[in-house]
Order: sequence, then structure tokens, then C-alpha cells
Amino acid sequence: MVQELNAVLAFLKARAGQAARLLKSPDTTTQGDMERQLHLLRCSLESSCNGIVICDAAAPDWPIIYANHAFERMTGLARADVLGRSGAILAGGEAEPASREEVARAFAERREAHLVVRIPRKDGGLLWIELSISPITDERGQAGHFVAVLNDVTEQYRCRAELMHAIRHDLLTGLPNRKQMEDQLRAACAVARQQHSSLAVLFIDLDGLKAINDLFGHRVGDQLLVEIAHRMAGVIRTGDVLARMGGDEFIVLLNGIENEGQALGVVERLAQGIARPCRVDDDEIHLTASIGITMSDGCLEEPQELVQQADLAMYKAKQEGRNTWQWYTGELNQYVSERFALRNDLRKAIERNSLELHYQPQVDSRSGRVVAIEALLRWCHPERGPIPAVELIHAAEDAGQVTALGIWVLRTACAFNKELLERGVARVAVTVNVASTLFKRNGFLGMVRDALTDSGLPADLLEIEITESVFLSNVESAVDTLRALRELGVSVAIDDFGTGFSSLTNMRRLPLNKVKIDRAFIQNIISDRHDADITQGIISLAHHLRLKVVAEGVETEAQHLFLKKIQCDAFQGFYFSRPLPGGELVGFLRERRDIVHPQAGEAGPKRQTLLLLDDEENVLRALARVLRRDRYEVLMAGHAQEAFEILAKYDVQVIISDQRMPEMSGTEFLSRVKGLYPDTVRMVLSGYTDLGTITDAINQGEVYKFLLKPWDDENLRSVVSQAFRQAELARRVRDST
Repeated sequence: MVQELNAVLAFLKARAGQAARLLKSPDTTTQGDMERQLHLLRCSLESSCNGIVICDAAAPDWPIIYANHAFERMTGLARADVLGRSGAILAGGEAEPASREEVARAFAERREAHLVVRIPRKDGGLLWIELSISPITDERGQAGHFVAVLNDVTEQYRCRAELMHAIRHDLLTGLPNRKQMEDQLRAACAVARQQHSSLAVLFIDLDGLKAINDLFGHRVGDQLLVEIAHRMAGVIRTGDVLARMGGDEFIVLLNGIENEGQALGVVERLAQGIARPCRVDDDEIHLTASIGITMSDGCLEEPQELVQQADLAMYKAKQEGRNTWQWYTGELNQYVSERFALRNDLRKAIERNSLELHYQPQVDSRSGRVVAIEALLRWCHPERGPIPAVELIHAAEDAGQVTALGIWVLRTACAFNKELLERGVARVAVTVNVASTLFKRNGFLGMVRDALTDSGLPADLLEIEITESVFLSNVESAVDTLRALRELGVSVAIDDFGTGFSSLTNMRRLPLNKVKIDRAFIQNIISDRHDADITQGIISLAHHLRLKVVAEGVETEAQHLFLKKIQCDAFQGFYFSRPLPGGELVGFLRERRDIVHPQAGEAGPKRQTLLLLDDEENVLRALARVLRRDRYEVLMAGHAQEAFEILAKYDVQVIISDQRMPEMSGTEFLSRVKGLYPDTVRMVLSGYTDLGTITDAINQGEVYKFLLKPWDDENLRSVVSQAFRQAELARRVRDST
């Protein structure tokens, strides 16, 4: 304790001016005054929520002479464990050489240091710490001590890591996603060239998964995808890569292949593993796969061509009857010829200015107003008609016109948005997708400045949308470009990032504004708990990082209202508008300019609300007549999908479902509802008495009560009344927590 007080006294002496104000004056300060002030200062240090450590600057290796209670709580180390030890342990010990060296330099040079370090807790856990070190100088300006302040930022880093992992991996199977696979493929080609070896790419498409989804539901389909992914991961060799491309498509990258036979051996094991029967609940389900194979020595300009070749071979396998594999051969060159012709046609279209931009609105969740428009390139081929976006992108890549088209889109979009502003149509941001090749060009910032200057568009009405691929080659350069864009006043949205950019330190430096949720998660969000949980997780994590979230592919009112309930910031999709030519967009914006939509749930009834689900209309009407006597708001659905749509739109407290229905049973429906809306009170009303199924559902908390048809009116009313009381109790418990 004496040593601690001496350290504090040294601090007070080093800050004579501050001490004089605290202690009146050095000449009149009594020993009692000094002791009281030392006690006050020590209590202040001990009360701090941050860890505080004082080191002796004069002694070798800068030993620790004081550590407060917050440091003990934070690290799990008692003061006795650290007093006398080198101050360099604040940098994380021997396991963190770079941080340790930086701290040691700061001590040796008697200067301040600010860095983020990772230090171990006594229980074996790891902490991310913001560490600030400052020298304490005496009246002669000599540093006698150092004070270090430790701020625990572990939770912040954990949330960022979860978001990064969610975006760079397939969230259903946990496998690498498309972008990560493309990065691995580029690296594999480079290794093959250097080592004069070969690699193989397998494109795997599961046969018949759509039919299984239609027959058994997407829950079963998702279970199968996870099981098949696990099987394939167990078959491939160490060092190979398995990725999910989306849907029922997978890619396998085989490194260091010596011959075709070696690749076929892996293919056969994959096919056999996939073909083994899968048991889901009480059903035994059989799947097969069509597999395309291509090999390469890595000597090609664009490694992604290997995926295209394997895809073509897989398509041929499908045509051959499925459950087989095919090699990519010259016979598939017809497709290449067609793409070559499309590439030439695109060049002519560019020369003749035959391309145009369409604009798809983004609608604000709170106000319902259009806050942005995304510029989308469109091409109507003189013979083939409108060219799909994917083919247009491929043709642009083949023609080497991605950069030229990107510049044209940027300038055209800025000029159009300036026109909207001048005509008083709307003040909205225009979002322009920028390819990584254009973003990385030396003159990119000049192109943006020129587009803004020439059009006269205010910089805050331009948003640049990028993908994570812009960070793969030169992170520092990309970050500098983003900062320069922000200095111009231009905002930045990121559509897809993760592969090759997993550094959380760098992530903190990026001046981003938005994260976009892919349409694949939105399609079944109102009925698929998995998609709903993923979407809600991404929204929560993004908001934690102060990023706005835009959901793409919103096509129904139910999707829209569900996304509003889970705090999505903005929406884009056909429910609001398809991509529109400029002239049609002007009319659309004028029509919606004064429209303000209600908040989520405002359109629904405010009183006690009951949902009835039964495929027999006469049963629904009879139930409604009985239950409306108690002044409930009664909503009715004839099938499960309609019921999910109602639940997305309205605040429903109690649900009564028939058990036997054509789409899914009542217990299966209520099981899904439990995952999506756990606070609802769910009941089954049916003449069908499968007691085992009902009992299991009740035991698992999926069903509150089981009632038999025909029902007694008064008994039914009593049970429903109790159900609403149960729902209200659950709401109060939830609100209190």
C-alpha cells in the first residue's frame, strides 16, 4: 500500500498546478490534507470502470507498481499476480510480439501509445483491449512513471466477427460462399502455374431438391442440404475446398490433381455419399447429383472460366438423365460461340448508344417515401429482346467493357438524378453499382468528381455501391479511396463483403453506410424461421455497427410488414416497383411524393386479435360467429400460406388451427409459428385425434391446448378467453424484461 501511495504522490507532484488547485497551496497544505486528497484520489482510481495500471519508468523493464480493482475484474488477475512484473505484459505477453514491441518502444522513448491489444484472462479467455499509455512527468519534465488505461472492447469485436462470418459464409451450411470460393480458385490457379501442377473444378447440382421442397416443405429441404454438405465435406481431401453457390449448387475445388483418374475417384465418392438415403423425421429420402468436371493447369486469364466450364458440363449431365457426371469438352463450344456473338453485339450496342438505365426505388421503412433509386443497366437486343442481367454482365466481361459501361452508368445516373432535382420531382440519392475493376482504377475519384461536376448533382445525392472484392488486392488503397469519396460527400453502400477482408481492425476504418440483405433470405421470410432468424440477426448486428440495412427482393405486403417489425431500414423490390425507365420513374415518384405509410402494425387492429385456420369455410364461419360475441377481432385463413401472410401483417395474440389440412398439419404449422412468433398462444381444434402427435406438440410448447370438434360454444369461449389472458401475461413478462 505504501508503494501505491508513493506512486500516486509522484503523480500529484508531477502535476503541481493541478495539485495546488486541489490542495489550496503547497505552503499551507497539512499532512492531513495530503492524506485526505491521496485517499480521495485512490478511491477515484479504484472506482473507475476502466483498468488503470501504473508502471515505474525508472526501474528496468518498467515494473507494475499499481493496478486498480477494475483491472483485476477485467483480467481475472489479482494485484499480487502482476505487481513487480514488466509493464510489457499489458501488450498481451509473448504471444503478441508486435504489440509488445510497440509498448516497449513507448516505454523506452518516454512517449504516449494508443493501440488495440489482445490479452489473456487468467481463466484462459481472451480480451480485446483499447490500451492508452501516457508518461507521468515531474516538475523537471522527467518521466518517472507511466499510467496505462485499459478499456474492454471484447463484446464490440465479437459482434463484428459474427457479422463478418455471417456475410462471408453460407449461413445454412457454414460452407464458404461464392465469393470466398472465387478467391480460393484464383489462389489455386496461381499455385498450379508456379508448381506446374493441375487442379480440377467440380460443379455439383442436387437432383430433385425442388420437388422435395414442394412435397415436404423447406424445413426438410434445408435439413437435407445441411446433411449433404456434411457428407461431402467428409469425402473431399485435406486442402480441397467445398463451397455452396446457393440453392442446391455446390463447387468442389481439387488442388494438386495428378490425372483425371484421381479427380474421378473423388467424384465417385461424392456421388455415392450424396446417394445414401437421408432420414428426416419418419421419412427416408433419396437424392442424387449431376456433376460437371473440368481440369486446368491454372494458365488462364480469368479463373472463373473454370466454374463456367464445369457448369456447362453439369448441364450436360442433367441432359443425360441426371445422377451422373460429365467432363467439359470441346463439344460444349457452341455455348462459347453464342457468348462470343453476344459480346460482339454488345460492342455494337455501346457504339450505337442502344443501352439504357432503369431505376428501382428504395423505400424508407418509417415514412414510406422513396429515399433512393438504384441505377440498373438494361439492354434490349434487336433479335433476342431483353437480355437477362447475368448474361449482360457476362457479355460485358467477355467484351472487356465492364469499366467503360461503369463510367457510362455513373455519368448517366448523375445527370438523370440532377434532372429529377431541377424539375422538382424528388430529392433522392441515386445508387450506382461500381465494379471492382473500375473502383481500383487510378482515375476513379476523378471520374466521380467529373460526373458530379458535369451534371451539377450534389455529392450527397450519389451513393456508390461496392462489393468486398475491392479490398482483396490492396486494402490500404481501397480504404483511401473510400475516405476520399466521403470527403467529397458521397455515401458508400456495401452489397457483399468478407472474402480476403476479415481484419476487424480494418473493418472499423471503413466509412460504410449500408448493408444489403440478399433476396434469397426474403423470399420465404414470413414462413421460414431459418430465413427470419438470419435476417433479424444481420439487422441486429448491422445496427450495432451503425449501418443501415436494405432488404432486396421484397415482393409482397407480408414480407414488407414483417421486415418493418424487425426494424429493417429500407426496402427494394417488386412490391413497391419494378425497375422503371426514366420517364415512368418520374410518374411513380410524383404519385408517391406525398404518401406516408403507417408504422408496422398500425394497419392492424388494436384490440384482442384471433386467427382461425381451417380449410373448410363453413367451419371458419361457425367459429367466427361464436367468438365475435366476445368482441374479438377475428381473422380467417383457408390455408397455411394465407395464415403466415396474416401473421406478418397483424398483431395476433391467439391462434386456433385445424389439424388436418392439405399443405401441412396444424401441429407443423404451429411449430413454425412458435419459431416466428413465440409470444402467440397456439391451439389445435380438430376432430382428428392423433394423440401422439398432439401430445408431443404440447410437451414441446408448440401447442397450448387441444380442442375436439364438434365444440361446445361456451367451453370454447372460456378457453379462448383464458388464452388471451395467457397472451397478456406473456406480454407483460416480456416487457418487464
